[in-house]
Parts: sequence; structure tokens; C-alpha cells
Amino acid sequence: MSRRPARPSIEDPYLLFLVFMGIGIGTVLLDPPVRLTLLWVTLAILSILSWGRRPVDTAFTLGNIARGALLGLVIAAPLLVFLSGQVRIFCERLYGTRSPLLLFYQICLVSAPVEEAFFRGVVQQHKGASASIALYAITALLYCFPHVPILAALIVFIAMGVLGIVYTSVYERYGLTASIASHVVIGFVLQMIPALWGSLGGILG
Repeated sequence: MSRRPARPSIEDPYLLFLVFMGIGIGTVLLDPPVRLTLLWVTLAILSILSWGRRPVDTAFTLGNIARGALLGLVIAAPLLVFLSGQVRIFCERLYGTRSPLLLFYQICLVSAPVEEAFFRGVVQQHKGASASIALYAITALLYCFPHVPILAALIVFIAMGVLGIVYTSVYERYGLTASIASHVVIGFVLQMIPALWGSLGGILG
């Protein structure tokens, strides 16, 4: 008697990601700040659902946080020299705001911990590094569509794939809190500093 194929369980990372994608596609007509907030809330809820059944080891130590932050700074600082102007324009379009305070809230306090919780703490923990990197890169297209030109979206897709490799490596070596710290620092350096420069230039100009 042949066995029926097992149905995906509620905590299966691929199923959770499909839910996230469905909400992303269903909210494309919303204003970017509202849409991104809904997507991040969705990731947080999905992470909590998964952790409730299969808890994750955050490897929380000040040393691991410092290592993750330092690696993020080493990676982001050289890129800031060449990409600050392009990144500032892209962030204003993606996040729908020029306010440095709101950008700090979105980039450092919300998206970094929520994305790491899901893509590293759920996907990577249960499906491996390759799945974590691939799904994180695909998320770039979900974030960008339809507010960002196709070419820019493809560039972000590649960039998030590369950053996914970085965060995955940090997670494997130092744990979830380290990957969150790395994500926060990279986001602050590459996205927040150009926004602060732009605001300061507007005030002084």
C-alpha cells in the first residue's frame, strides 16, 4: 500500500515564505511605508509561529554582537565611499520617506531584526544556508515591485543575495544576535548615513 506524500506542516519555512510572498503581492498598491510595515509584521508573526514549535538558539553574548557589528562595519564602510548617492535615492523611493528618523526606525529597528529572525532563525536553521540566501534575494524583488525600476530591482536582488551570504556566514559562526548586529550596522552605514548627509546638506544649503 503506497504512502501518501506528506503535507507541508504549518511551521515549514517554504510554506511560511509563500504566505509572506502572497501578502507582498496582495499589497502592491499600498503606499511603500504601509506595505513594508505589513510585510515586516508578517515576517515577525511567521517567525514567532515557527519558534513556538521549534525554538532557536540566539547565541546571545556581547562578544558575538560585537563581532557581528565589526564585520558589518568592515564590509559596509568601503561601499559607502562609492555608493552613497545612489543608495540615498534608492532608499527614498523604496521606503517612501526622506526622514532620517523614520528611515532609522524602518532599517535598523524593524527590518534588520525581523528579517534575520526569519531568514536566519527560521529558514537557515531548518533548510540550510542555500535556501536562506535564495529566499532573501527573492525578497528584494518583492520589496522593490512596483515602486523601483526593473534594472534597479535586479541590482538590489544581486546585492541582497551577496548580503545574504554575509549574514548567513555570520549566523553560522556567531549566531542570530551577531547576524542581527551585522545587518543593523550595514543598514545604518549604507542607508542611514547617506540619508543624514542629504538632510544636513538640505539644511545647510
